[in-house]
Amino acid sequence: MTVGAINTRLLSLTMYKSNLEFSITSITNKRQQIAYQTMQLAGADFENDPRVQALQAMDQYLELQQKNLETQQKAANSELESMQKILDTNIKKDFTINLTA
Repeated sequence: MTVGAINTRLLSLTMYKSNLEFSITSITNKRQQIAYQTMQLAGADFENDPRVQALQAMDQYLELQQKNLETQQKAANSELESMQKILDTNIKKDFTINLTA
């Protein structure tokens, strides 16, 4: 890969990672809102109240989404690190002057 292509891939991975971080933050905010709404139902029967059950189901769904996004984020981090190593290797190889000729 050329330096330009690697750099382009690094930029797209960085953007992808930023989008994942934003999505994770949004989900965290939604889960906090659900926790607040659940606290507002303090007098409710937490075992049988359909409102509480709906909030718990939504929280579980969001938790699964968050874990999925975090897994994708770890994969993006790994790929970013490997692409950075490839870029560093290519820069050293391409820009080293051979004076033994």
